[in-house]
Amino acid sequence: MKIKLIKISIVAVVAAIGLTGFVLMPKSEMQTLKTIETPAKTIEGKDEVAGYKDWTKVNEKPEYMAPRVSAMCAMPTQAQIDDESKNPHINKFINVYVNAIGKDEMLTKKNPQFPVGTVVVKEKLAAPESETPELLTVMIKREKGFNPEVGDWEFMTLNGAATEVTAKGKLESCGSCHLGYKQNDFITRTYLPEEFRRKLK
Repeated sequence: MKIKLIKISIVAVVAAIGLTGFVLMPKSEMQTLKTIETPAKTIEGKDEVAGYKDWTKVNEKPEYMAPRVSAMCAMPTQAQIDDESKNPHINKFINVYVNAIGKDEMLTKKNPQFPVGTVVVKEKLAAPESETPELLTVMIKREKGFNPEVGDWEFMTLNGAATEVTAKGKLESCGSCHLGYKQNDFITRTYLPEEFRRKLK
């Protein structure tokens, strides 16, 4: 039986993450966002992050995530912005993991060029001591030509347990945030400890 394909806009992708159902941006910008085709029943990809906690953990302790950056993963409603006590993106923290393929570029290169097959996983935590992430955001380096505007990275989001992929592909909401980091092959590395920054070559 053929699985029907549905077109999910970025608004629907955000809603699928389960944190909010609204995206705060001008209507004119909303109309320029691309749609993503994905099977209606499931999205494959969780095997690509299986066992990620055994990979290299980039930051020694959970890094504070500014509300503006945290909100890129799931846009808050206007009410949440107006009342900080209701904002689910205040005081969030992250842990970052990289697989063996991308480890050297992540930790030793001033201007890294990550090889195909690199996977970077970012855990979003409610507090530094949280053991279970609220969600995961993932970047996977694909073959040349896959997504040229953002260094051929594929983006993916999963639930905190890494058992369900909620979005995967050339996600505009992720790509737009990483465009400003071209010198780092579109990886932010703002979480890289100072001891590693001093040694980058």
